[in-house]
Amino acid sequence: MNWLLAIFKAILYASALGSILACTIMIVKLLLKEKLGARWHYCIWFLLMLRLLVPYAPQSPISIFNLAHINENKILQSDYIAADETNFPASNQSQNLSEQVNKILVNQTNQNGSFKSESLSKSILNKDTFIKLACLLWLAGVLILAVRTLVNTLVFAYRLKNQCICKNEEILELVSGCKAKLGVKVNIAVLETKLLKVPAIFGFLHPKLLLPKGIDKQIKANELEYIILHELAHLKRKDIIVGFIACILQIIHWFNPVIWYAFYIMRGDKESACDALALSYIDSADTVSYGNTIIKLLEIYSKPTNVYGIACIVNNKSQIKRRITMISRFKKNSYRLTVASAAILLVLGGVMLTNAKSNNVMAANKSSQDTKSGKASVNLKHTDITQYVVKGKKFNGNMLIINDPTKLVVGFSKDNLNIGKTTSEIAKENNAVCAINAGGFNQSQDGKTISPTGVIIHNGKIIFNDLKESSTEIVGLTDKGLLVVGKHSLDEIKQLNIKEAVSFGPALIVNGKAQEAPNWGIAPRTAIGQKADGSIILLTIDGRSIESIGATLEDVQNILIQYGAVNAANLDGGGSSTMYYDGKIINHPSESDKERKVPTTFMVLN
Repeated sequence: MNWLLAIFKAILYASALGSILACTIMIVKLLLKEKLGARWHYCIWFLLMLRLLVPYAPQSPISIFNLAHINENKILQSDYIAADETNFPASNQSQNLSEQVNKILVNQTNQNGSFKSESLSKSILNKDTFIKLACLLWLAGVLILAVRTLVNTLVFAYRLKNQCICKNEEILELVSGCKAKLGVKVNIAVLETKLLKVPAIFGFLHPKLLLPKGIDKQIKANELEYIILHELAHLKRKDIIVGFIACILQIIHWFNPVIWYAFYIMRGDKESACDALALSYIDSADTVSYGNTIIKLLEIYSKPTNVYGIACIVNNKSQIKRRITMISRFKKNSYRLTVASAAILLVLGGVMLTNAKSNNVMAANKSSQDTKSGKASVNLKHTDITQYVVKGKKFNGNMLIINDPTKLVVGFSKDNLNIGKTTSEIAKENNAVCAINAGGFNQSQDGKTISPTGVIIHNGKIIFNDLKESSTEIVGLTDKGLLVVGKHSLDEIKQLNIKEAVSFGPALIVNGKAQEAPNWGIAPRTAIGQKADGSIILLTIDGRSIESIGATLEDVQNILIQYGAVNAANLDGGGSSTMYYDGKIINHPSESDKERKVPTTFMVLN
């Protein structure tokens, strides 16, 4: 169920972005109504389709979503936490997290010593139940619409098998001439049918031109040519394929009337764009005749069957007036996109296809958080270590808080640094209570050997050093347990009395100030931080799965700020991200839950 909920939440997020984008597009179209051609008015809808297909995008200060305060880190989520976990809100007071934990545990422990969380559980259960019911309702709607569309399409395709192939030489010559004009080289079957009252094109792998029986007696030869040009324009412009994608998106977002209305307008713009393409291949004097042909078809128009893959020259009476207006004002060569119109599309793409720029927020002024945490079971054997579950709106993670920073050491393979071992193997080899992966490395093509990068320091001794620069990104602990992050030279490392260290970064928080977090995308993450009271925060974020897609460095930074980190740095992430605690791996490494061999770890010895 978790994977389905993750998909549902992503759909809700995409739908919210799509609604804002659709409204923006309609406003822009209204402002530029007569200034740009029919093709441009159709092309702008591709921004909406792309946004619905790929809701996650780079952050930008020019994004339209800055105005709406929608950020990719604010995806709707259910605040589901297991019944034996407790939510801990962020605090900007001097009271530290461990004191808050103790206070909550004391207040919620009954006489038998068991954790009392009935009101919390009911609150969470109600919200979680609502989200699950909404998810199931959405899925039911998708299945009903998908099955209905598929069945109607298959039935229509089956009925077409019984229709007659057109043998009228004049019509076939018209089709061949129109294909030559438009440069359409695909083979097209021409069928005479009673299934439709207006001409249409059906299918894109094996397209069929569907002509109502007796169409040659209802309209003139030149009018039939206009119709054929219009229908072949759909093929040339790949409208059937675009319609297929739009159909899927409409089914997925069936609950959103804004998206449905947007696609309704888009279909009208599609027909206008086809009109413009067809008109560019006929004489200017015939423009009025082309418009009259559409009006004539209205007299025999009937709503086509609700099937996918069909495009009719007349498919909506309500938008005919707009098309006729465009036709009456059509000018030769106006179908082509000008440099100005293309530039406007590019600018709108930059504004609409990027996400809001999120700001670094310090703990002192951060009143609401995007992450929830829950205290898992307290291990009585290791009372100086506390485990938490971190839940973001697109990721899950684990956190360990180590009360005594002097217990943290660098672990590495004692046999051979170039072979490496998994985080759990290094931990077990050293009888460690907990461990996370630490420094970076280069890996051979066969994956059998790894080469550490930068510097490795253990017990004040340099174990490995391949520094090619005067300074390197350091994550280290001094002999007094102070976490040191950022760029430092070997001389500075010695002066700071750094006892344990690896090379990696970037530094995320330095002396209480959030650093500019690079945009390295969304991925599994490992990080380390230190609070003002000296306690160490070890953090891993799962990624590359439906349940947890991963986090940005800014996400990690904000989590660490939330928990009071005054110094913090990023460690090696991706497939390396691993957290070991009390004899087992407690996170979900991205490589099918299999650990990757690493050169170093940070660990707490037993």
